[in-house]
Amino acid sequence: MKNLLYDILLHISILIAAPYFFFKMLTSHKYRHGLMERFGIYPAGLFDRFRGGRTVWFHAISVGETKAAVPVLRALRQRHPGLHIFFSTVTQTGRRTAEQECQGLIDGLVYFPLDLSWVVASVIRRLKPAVFVTVEKDIWPNTFTRLASAGVPVVIINGTLSDRSARRFERFGFFFKDVFGCVSAFCARTPEDGTKAALVGIAPERIHTTGNIKFDIHPAAIDKKAAGVFAAALGLRQGEPVFTAGSTHAGEEETILRVYAQLLRRVEGLRLVLAPRHPERFNEAEALVKKSGLAYGRRTQGPTDGVVILDTVGELMTVWSFTDVAFVGGSLVPGIGGHNLLEPAFFGRPVVCGTHLSAYLSMAELLEAAGGGGRVADEAALLDTLTQILTDKGRCVRMGAAAKSVVEANRGAAVKTVEIIEGFMPGV
Repeated sequence: MKNLLYDILLHISILIAAPYFFFKMLTSHKYRHGLMERFGIYPAGLFDRFRGGRTVWFHAISVGETKAAVPVLRALRQRHPGLHIFFSTVTQTGRRTAEQECQGLIDGLVYFPLDLSWVVASVIRRLKPAVFVTVEKDIWPNTFTRLASAGVPVVIINGTLSDRSARRFERFGFFFKDVFGCVSAFCARTPEDGTKAALVGIAPERIHTTGNIKFDIHPAAIDKKAAGVFAAALGLRQGEPVFTAGSTHAGEEETILRVYAQLLRRVEGLRLVLAPRHPERFNEAEALVKKSGLAYGRRTQGPTDGVVILDTVGELMTVWSFTDVAFVGGSLVPGIGGHNLLEPAFFGRPVVCGTHLSAYLSMAELLEAAGGGGRVADEAALLDTLTQILTDKGRCVRMGAAAKSVVEANRGAAVKTVEIIEGFMPGV
């Protein structure tokens, strides 16, 4: 009865929102892309390649979750070469990331179907997965219950619950306890995440603290010569200090630009690479830089002597490899929760972020404790922290080495996670 009510409300919500999305589809390709797949209508013959073998359905919401899945996918593929892997994402940027980083690791890539009972039931019936694996915190009531009804184990990997989400799930426990009761295994990042999982309805014996698989991310090797060529293509000259603000959101770029303008008077030749998190905000970011009066250019327009706006997807990792100091966005303004602090840390770069963190709080604490990063509460603190790092080369190098050491010391979650998944795979 609860799921029926949820299904009815979901259908009504879609009908109410239909005019808005119809208008968006007329004006933006983003809203048209993958529309049929969201209703479970996939390319002809897609499911044929999954017949006659074990299939694991992996699901990731967007970019961060997709990248987090890669170490697990790689380990599964190495240990079970004949395994079929079906991969779904919610966002277009998540799909692009999967296309780039999951080559050779997956056998099919689609948009996740809408959580309508008849849609997900159709996909499950045709795919017949042995296990369903979702990354981090994507909870879909109809999908979970339909999978459980079909006898398909549901495994949450790199599991995390913010305090806000945990409170919301507890408040609506009359509904969500049944949903979380469908979870066969919750692979928690931290013991605290495991405690929250038990409070929202996951059986304690199904909770495993496996660690954060983002520590196991191994970015593709970036050749120093190739990185130098890329830097030159941006207009960055050898020897110029570089400050990169990556994965920024609305409300952060203005602060970054004001801080950078002041840093220019303290750090000779300093360059800024500004990389908004979402492609649809590239033009907005450009307008802000233009308004600031700073010289600038977009990556797609060729080299520049001013601020570089990285208006591409998939190149930020290369920039992290040669930046002097990194600021990771989504953390200076509330409501986002931050982004992956480990990407610049992997390359031995000092990592700075704001204090508005949820899922990435433990990462920030580890980096801060090791001396590889720092959290700043406001514009003044950001300016002070960046000044200290950029005007002291020795400090910059030490912080970078400390950040790298945090990554190396915390690897191993991917293998633990794979072992949990294997426990639900027939014949293993």
